[in-house]
Amino acid sequence: MPDPSQLTQFPRPSVAVDTAVLCPVPGRGLHVLMTHPGDGVWQLPGSILRPQERLAEAVARCLREKARLVDRAPVQLHVFDQPDRDDRGWVISVAHLDVLSAADVGLAEDESPSGQGTDSTPTEAAVPDSSAQSFSGTNPEAAVPEATDADLPESDSDHPDSPVHWRKLVPVHDVHELSAEHQEIVRVAVHRLRAFHERTPDPFGLLEKEFSLRQLRELHEIVAGESLQADTFRRTMLPLLDPTGEAVSQGRGRPAQTFTRRSALALRADTRIQMPEGPRRE
Repeated sequence: MPDPSQLTQFPRPSVAVDTAVLCPVPGRGLHVLMTHPGDGVWQLPGSILRPQERLAEAVARCLREKARLVDRAPVQLHVFDQPDRDDRGWVISVAHLDVLSAADVGLAEDESPSGQGTDSTPTEAAVPDSSAQSFSGTNPEAAVPEATDADLPESDSDHPDSPVHWRKLVPVHDVHELSAEHQEIVRVAVHRLRAFHERTPDPFGLLEKEFSLRQLRELHEIVAGESLQADTFRRTMLPLLDPTGEAVSQGRGRPAQTFTRRSALALRADTRIQMPEGPRRE
């Protein structure tokens, strides 16, 4: 019988981190960021933990090296511990969720240089026109310039021998290029993100500090993947917002009143409101 005081006598799984980076793209829907090492397959940014490395450190390293995202603080999503989920061996994956705009990622929807969207050669997706990534009603179909080889970095890793990773955004309902394990992570991430948005206004702070109800509803509709009834949405969100006393023009009609998110302290002080549960950062 193994000596319980000697951990080396017990079989141990590898521990991995994988992050689903979700991006609401105006006019195009909810997207997920995928990366490609150049000689493998499309995947979520992830890695096996290194010796003495903490989960948050591993997540930050992967986002920096593989997705070129820095200063992020993803929320822990779920632990995937099915023993046979990884064909490389016994691997437990601690999945994380991050949400940001496509402009912050630096990509638009995937476009290959040939314009064919081919899967045969991984390409850096084009950098979006900044006006196409606003939630304020601007044209979501603005022209997107194509990327060139000059747009690709020489290295995206702290280690000079690491491969350059290509990136692209794809709709969350079209992730067939991912492994079954990573597709499951995306499904859980989308479900969690939609749950956050059901009772919390813009829980990841993608909008400007001040916004109209229309801008807020447009963001929530992208996340939900469907239209939301305006009156019901208004009744749900208004108790969680503070009016600014200002207004913003949104095309025809009178200017729309703008709001800010109420602070957690104000919500706790208002006994009429049940505190919504938002994402918890590590």
